[in-house]
Amino acid sequence: MHSEHKKTIVIVGAGIVGVTLAWYLSKESDSKIILLDKGHVAQGVTQHSFAWLNVSYGRPDGYSQLRQQALASWHQLEKLTHGEIKINWSGAISWHKTDKETQEFINSHQSQGFNIQALNRIELQAMEPNLKISPAITAFCPDEGSIDPVNTTQTLLKLAIKQGVTYLPEHEVLSLNVSDKRILGVKTSEGNFIADQTVVTAGVGATGIINSLGITLPVSASPSIIVHFTKQDTVKMVQHIISTPAMELRPETSGKIVCAEDYIDEQPIHSAVNIAQNALTTIKNSFIGSNTLTLDKTFIGMRPMPKDQMPIVGNVADFEGLYIISMHAAITLAPLICQLAQSEILHGVKHAALGPYRLTRFASGN
Repeated sequence: MHSEHKKTIVIVGAGIVGVTLAWYLSKESDSKIILLDKGHVAQGVTQHSFAWLNVSYGRPDGYSQLRQQALASWHQLEKLTHGEIKINWSGAISWHKTDKETQEFINSHQSQGFNIQALNRIELQAMEPNLKISPAITAFCPDEGSIDPVNTTQTLLKLAIKQGVTYLPEHEVLSLNVSDKRILGVKTSEGNFIADQTVVTAGVGATGIINSLGITLPVSASPSIIVHFTKQDTVKMVQHIISTPAMELRPETSGKIVCAEDYIDEQPIHSAVNIAQNALTTIKNSFIGSNTLTLDKTFIGMRPMPKDQMPIVGNVADFEGLYIISMHAAITLAPLICQLAQSEILHGVKHAALGPYRLTRFASGN
């Protein structure tokens, strides 16, 4: 039996964050949860994610620790959903421009307690037998993995609906309803929704919603290119996530490959298709058995990027009944952040782990 006082919570945005939050809220309370999206589930930036569940190296220690905790939350979510969430815990192999840099990378993160191992050429070949490139030393992170972001979000939505969540696609939020610094709900393309709590998880779309209150949300759109490749045969060419100066890719089912590439600019020579073709050439030069690999599709995704690249989570100061979650590493962080956020939203507690990521940190001009 749930003991929470029944209230209405509106979530704006049905990407990985909004859906994960809806699942946690409906699991932990009998509140009326309404999940709104201007389009359809996972059809925003979520579908354009590389979806590598990893620890962010080279970032502040506290943030790397947060991401390490997030990996544990994915394991927990896997158990709580009785295996319906499918995670490929393949581990990740990486190397830098020089062996010295790779060794320094390994040493640095071992000293911080991260589970990272050094591989020699023989060990690398055993783990990736189709790889033509053999650096003297590579880094292996066995605890990292990946998901299919669309399938995972759709599965969580299905489970959330079973727990009582109301999902309404094609309901674009036009504005927040405000009275005396209290958010009373939202106005959408399909009408008004009254809420005790409104949670904005709308990716780059959150900027306009929050800015309409006279509050600056320091989040910009950061473009990235995601490429999907297919093979005529189903022989698995890549066994692990691979991250190098030349390529970043991960295996999917049936021999498919997903690749992440940097967005350069709008010049035709740097179009998503051209960059995808260059990536295909790099992969074919790097792996045995890649001759049947062909370009399937490529996207430019617009990731929400906070000014300092750290998450923004919590109540919006001066406005009662409004909560925001905006973050670049949404796939990795979603279960942990949403689990913490649901107890803040339901019980009004303040988690110390979220302290560094409040919107108020930008008040000083950071």
